[in-house]
Amino acid sequence: SREDWAKWLKKAKTTVWLELQHYWVGSKLLWAEIRISTRLLVQLSGGKKLSRREQLQLRRTAGDIARLVPFIIIVIVPFMEFLLPVLLKVFPNMLPSTFQDKLKQEAELTKRLETRLRHAKGLKNALLEMVDELKSKRGEDIQKTAKNLDDFMTKVRTGQNIKNADILGFAKLFNDELTLDNISRPRLISMCKYMGLRPFGTDAYLRYTLRKKLAWIKSDDRLIRMEGIDSLSEPELRAACRERGMLVSLTPQEMKAQLSNWLDLSLDHSVPSSLLILSR
Repeated sequence: SREDWAKWLKKAKTTVWLELQHYWVGSKLLWAEIRISTRLLVQLSGGKKLSRREQLQLRRTAGDIARLVPFIIIVIVPFMEFLLPVLLKVFPNMLPSTFQDKLKQEAELTKRLETRLRHAKGLKNALLEMVDELKSKRGEDIQKTAKNLDDFMTKVRTGQNIKNADILGFAKLFNDELTLDNISRPRLISMCKYMGLRPFGTDAYLRYTLRKKLAWIKSDDRLIRMEGIDSLSEPELRAACRERGMLVSLTPQEMKAQLSNWLDLSLDHSVPSSLLILSR
């Protein structure tokens, strides 16, 4: 009926207006971030050392500019903008961060958390299989290390408090038996998915991708230690914990405590990042 068409037209106009407003605000935010990052690049070229927050800003803006190229092509080519909703459904991270909706971002984080929990179970089963394999090996040192890991997994399953000393008890196992060079392809794929990386390519490429991610986390650990955990805002604290596979549904004090434990193991005891992430 005419009334139905009028309602539909009004709703369509409202939707189009809100979308235009959203992209206009996103464009202004992106332009502001580009100006800030340009100043940071000038300071960096002048020999100034950037803070962790400034480095993350520069990295985020560079990624946004790279994502902006296909977005501009879609807008310029006639009628291709009608494909934008479909492309965003298939490639949710195609838009620059300033254009992303907060509710959609939270939904994406929830989806990533569910994926991480699902693959965490697979990695836990892989660890239990490794414990059984090591128990059958000869040598008191290896069997003792396997027993430490078995006890640790029991504590995890029963929800007991995990201390750094418990992890250090079997850190040698990860240096010898669970280095990335020795992990099978199914375990490599599970670890990539757990870390939010795309598990495509050869085994060598998957190992390279994981090493690159773990090296970045180690470098970020040094920056956090240098500037102090208290310098992190609450969103930055949650993001840092999320990158390391730690719980974020905690109070800021609890998140600071678990991040402090992580830095102690990572920097003071040189525990491999692969062990730290899997121990989360």
